[in-house]
Amino acid sequence: MKFELNLLENSYDYINSSFDLYEVANEYGVHDKEKSSFENKVKWKLAFVTMVQAFELLLKESLFRINENLVYDDIDCEKANQRKTVTFQQAINRINNFSNNVIGLENKEFLIKCSHIRNKFIHYKVDIQSEKIKSKYCTLYTIYKEIHNKLMDDDIKFYKDNGKLIEDRILEYNKDWVIFRGVEVRKNYVKGLTKDIEINSKYKYYITQNGEKIERVRYGDELSRMSEEFKKRYNISSYTNYEICDDCGAKIGEFHLNNCDIEICPICFGQAITCECIAKNENGDLIVATD
Repeated sequence: MKFELNLLENSYDYINSSFDLYEVANEYGVHDKEKSSFENKVKWKLAFVTMVQAFELLLKESLFRINENLVYDDIDCEKANQRKTVTFQQAINRINNFSNNVIGLENKEFLIKCSHIRNKFIHYKVDIQSEKIKSKYCTLYTIYKEIHNKLMDDDIKFYKDNGKLIEDRILEYNKDWVIFRGVEVRKNYVKGLTKDIEINSKYKYYITQNGEKIERVRYGDELSRMSEEFKKRYNISSYTNYEICDDCGAKIGEFHLNNCDIEICPICFGQAITCECIAKNENGDLIVATD
């Protein structure tokens, strides 16, 4: 079977391949290393590389539509078989020169950085943080779609029914979401979460039913706070914690946020919010106290 792809079709092919890789690497928004699969997360490399490749081909298609010779680095070269195509940055500059700067300065600088990351991923050591690469990836595709809509007369072609669904998720993430302490949250929640964590750090004690203060159990200190009798009775020799609490986002060494399902009671060592050891206010929240 023989088939051909023009520059734009080739770009779409990379987009579709990149989306497939994105779906695997994304793991439904998981970023904690204990909960992630290396075999899945390593797909971020190729997902990002293929997205940059798709963008470069989109730019070359745009140049080709103006004049096919603009795709080449040295348009004055006499021997056509010795011609080299333009670099990513050259393509951006030529597009801007022929389209009234359709790619703004901020986007241009971002795209050039992405091309450098792509080259590093291909030719050098790969050093990826899924939190950072996902953000760049979603921004990169958002710009791709924006530039595509300005330069092309057709819609992006997805080869699978879920292509549009994946696109919608990427665009929504880029617009409204951010990764905070390894968890994906809406951008407008981050300020409130940061404030809650700061305030919560001052409340080191619970008030018992007898009106006494007792120090709360910090996330990660569960095993050291349990009595030897309790550990022996329930045969507890270890206690597993992730870097970030699954429920409230507390880091190791911090106090859980109010009403966290995972925080243990410093008296009975059961779930704090359901035990009867600690006093509650009229709203049913555990009563905390500062020094």
